[in-house]
Amino acid sequence: MIFILAIAIVVIGLAIERFAPAMPCQWRAILFNLLCYVPLTILQTLLTLSVMIGAVAFTNWLGGGLVRLSPSIIDVLVYTIAMDLGEYLFHRAQHSIPALWAMHSFHHSDEAVNISTTPRHFWAEQAIKSVTIYLIIGLVFAPDAGVVAAYTVITLLNFFFHMNVPIGLGRGWFLLNSPQYHRIHHSSLARHHNRNFAALFPIFDVLFGTAYQPRAGEFPPTGLSDNDAPRSVIEAIVWPIRRFLRQTS
Repeated sequence: MIFILAIAIVVIGLAIERFAPAMPCQWRAILFNLLCYVPLTILQTLLTLSVMIGAVAFTNWLGGGLVRLSPSIIDVLVYTIAMDLGEYLFHRAQHSIPALWAMHSFHHSDEAVNISTTPRHFWAEQAIKSVTIYLIIGLVFAPDAGVVAAYTVITLLNFFFHMNVPIGLGRGWFLLNSPQYHRIHHSSLARHHNRNFAALFPIFDVLFGTAYQPRAGEFPPTGLSDNDAPRSVIEAIVWPIRRFLRQTS
């Protein structure tokens, strides 16, 4: 169900992007992301489910979360802020710890960021989150199923944030992420490196000194600074060891 919903969102988003793109984007780049989506999703699901079973069992063994959350606006907001802080900290780690960057760089290797870039993540990353930030938050909070469902819907905004459209929040840039704010994070330009890590709320970038306020009409090129990118779906699957395979082929 989630797989079908994601595909539907991407298709609708691509149609919107064609009317008013922020930057030129070739269909070849989009097609590659779509081709990668199925195998990467399968691998991610198999590994993440296996890890999550253990993480949930461990959390329950310790007595579960300390703070019970019910499906109210306040509780959803508290859980969303806590999760977003966790996402921010994990994202910072992905850019500073070599082993994590070896995986996360796959997401940043897209030279034409668009809505199809959203699920373009190395398949082991979600499992690592499950035994780090998700486990920690699970020990603090015990959210009702309604709270988790509400947060899941909110995270669909990530598709919008990756869209290749000229949309920013102007002077309100610090209130919520946007396609322009997040594109700065994906920028291949040196002045934008290690900026705008926030998933939902840029206030975390402001608090931790990683915020970059986009200038009017600023929509930079994207991709890795060395222009490295996967040459095939196989390279996407084995991304962290791609250079080794290239030398032996």
